[in-house]
Amino acid sequence: MNLKNQKQKGNIAIIALLILAAVVVGLVVYQQFLKPKARVKTVIMNKQVLVKRSKSPGIIQRGLTGKAIDVNTGKIVTAARVFSGDDKTVYLELDLQSPPKGTVIDYIRYKDGKYVDHGEVTLEKTDTQNVLFNWTINKLLASAREGNWKVATYTNGILEKRIAYSIEKSKVTSVYPEETISANDSDYRLSKVLATLPQGN
Repeated sequence: MNLKNQKQKGNIAIIALLILAAVVVGLVVYQQFLKPKARVKTVIMNKQVLVKRSKSPGIIQRGLTGKAIDVNTGKIVTAARVFSGDDKTVYLELDLQSPPKGTVIDYIRYKDGKYVDHGEVTLEKTDTQNVLFNWTINKLLASAREGNWKVATYTNGILEKRIAYSIEKSKVTSVYPEETISANDSDYRLSKVLATLPQGN
């Protein structure tokens, strides 16, 4: 009787082990093959490449146009923003703040929104206080001189100041305020502007 009971207990243990093994195998098969897999949604983002803009050097502090200068200092003594055909020259004085030697100052001049000319000067000494540009007013052709002029000035290729003046038939007293410069301006970088100008200029 004891032997029979031992055999029955052994059979029950084997059956329990088989059932347990079957359950484990069933769970593994279910996890690997039968369980619905969660959907992973892939979102593709368009990456925008942000171009880091150079900070304005802050070297050109002021731009002033005028009709006459002090030849000893190179500074304007008769300031003006409006000129007439009777005036001979437009002077542009740029007052600078602590520029290092080798700083490059450029200008691009426009008349009624159209490119006229470009010039530049490289500073030969440290702490140059001002730079002077000048343009002769055309006495022969009114169409070549009269209109609204704008000068964009750059320090080492970065736009700093825009200075506006006009040449008119009759003298008037209007004054053009200095424009605000933004790093988002289309002509912020000199190299970009020069690349769009007609060849040969």
